[in-house]
Amino acid sequence: MPCAPPAFETIFRIPGEHRLESAGMLGRGGRVFGICWFHQEFDPADRLVARYETYDEVGADGEPRCGWRRYDEAGRLTLGHEVGMRWAALVECLSRPEAETALQHPRALARERDRLPA
Repeated sequence: MPCAPPAFETIFRIPGEHRLESAGMLGRGGRVFGICWFHQEFDPADRLVARYETYDEVGADGEPRCGWRRYDEAGRLTLGHEVGMRWAALVECLSRPEAETALQHPRALARERDRLPA
């Protein structure tokens, strides 16, 4: 069974009073495989707070990676994080909650790094 995507609200640390909505998904196959999800975050007054893109891919360089980018309401990149393995491999090495924590922030990954295989 394919690995389900991460809990996006968890990895983006969406406040409980905010709403995260899916804005679509793109996929590509072949040598450069990838899936990309798009989300929008709204505050309690329905104002757009941020846009997110999350990816799980093997790049043109052949290297696996998954990560995310956060853009503010004006489209400026404000945050991001990338892990050097595909999402399914990360979940296989760690528990699902630990994998989501590792994908949240570089410091979270550093705490889990010694548990990942070389």
